[in-house]
Amino acid sequence: MNEKGEDGKDKAWKYTKKVDGERYFRCVFCDQTCSGTISRLKHHLAGTPGGMKACNKVPSNVKKEYQLILKVFKDDKNKRTVMLHEIGEGIGGGSNESPVNEECGSNRSSVSQPKTIGPLDKFVSSEPRQTTMNGAYKKELRKDVCRRIGRFIFSRVLPFNTVNDPFWLPMVEGIASYGVGFKPPSMHELRTWILKEEVEDMDTYLLVHQKAWKQYGCSIMSDGWTDGKSRVLINFLVNSPAGTWFLKSIDASGSIKNGSLMFKYLDDVVREVGEDNVVQIITNNASNYKNAGTRLMEKREKLWWTPCVAHCIDLMLEDISKITVFDQTIKSAKQVVKFIYGHSWVLSLMREFTSNKEIIRPAITRFATSFLTLQSIYKQKQALQMMFNSKQWCEGPFVKRHEAI
Repeated sequence: MNEKGEDGKDKAWKYTKKVDGERYFRCVFCDQTCSGTISRLKHHLAGTPGGMKACNKVPSNVKKEYQLILKVFKDDKNKRTVMLHEIGEGIGGGSNESPVNEECGSNRSSVSQPKTIGPLDKFVSSEPRQTTMNGAYKKELRKDVCRRIGRFIFSRVLPFNTVNDPFWLPMVEGIASYGVGFKPPSMHELRTWILKEEVEDMDTYLLVHQKAWKQYGCSIMSDGWTDGKSRVLINFLVNSPAGTWFLKSIDASGSIKNGSLMFKYLDDVVREVGEDNVVQIITNNASNYKNAGTRLMEKREKLWWTPCVAHCIDLMLEDISKITVFDQTIKSAKQVVKFIYGHSWVLSLMREFTSNKEIIRPAITRFATSFLTLQSIYKQKQALQMMFNSKQWCEGPFVKRHEAI
């Protein structure tokens, strides 16, 4: 829990002042006296139990900083405890009592003697472990636990890649380190103190990003999209060397999204992040964003408006698709795709000849999808030719259809 500064001393000392020589020190915020170690002051600043009354005048950013420091220290300490426990089990593994030694064919048997347990006995084993039986038991136990986890995931229709979530493994390890008797959080706990503490952690994490914005500068990214309820949402994100931070989302369904409105939204975000911290604004190349970006650069001379590269490429593909040779080819390809995917029998036959490979290549943008689909059809050209010349097709129900000719 020692966070040292450049002078080699703990950074928390800067929140103290000396009194009565060197026997005591005081909190610079509330003037409370402390005669203990610097760790007591950290609990005092964080407002957590630790020997001192919580400081009622500490700034919120300092309080959140030391709450996070103490939490990280506690987590590391728990990990070390679990690791040492596993080391002890892995090396020791034997019972604390000596077994009764018996000799085959003899009437004599040695009576077991009490075994003295020394400080190093839990790390050293004088008896071999029955690794085969223990391994088989652990294997069956793991299988049972995995079945229970799978049953939960299947019942909630969760995607299989849920287990790849970065918070999945820490959750499982935390439950395992607690041991037998762990009581999972209730619905009430999840929506009260657990949610509250997670929000506080995110607020503390935001301070790290804000520090990077101020130190290195940042880019504001804006993107509009329509959700399943036909709401028009505009997202605002901030990118810096610390990573990308989702700032907020605005529902603009009831507004006319012209240059003036987008200028207002972007200007408000720049003010929120800090004009001195913003290097550039990145949006798509639509006329309303272009107008807003130009006006923003006129008002705030320190930043630049940059059109999104992906959107620019999409506009280029749109212009290319208007060329006669490409326009006719894309239209013909769309007719083929529409016919195949519009009839289940034809689609099943196509997958049989293409080894279950699709010819539709969805992409983020409409025009990119068109060119990727053309590429896919070209790659499956031989398979498609074989399909339309096959016996199944010639004897099938669609061979004489007008749209199939």
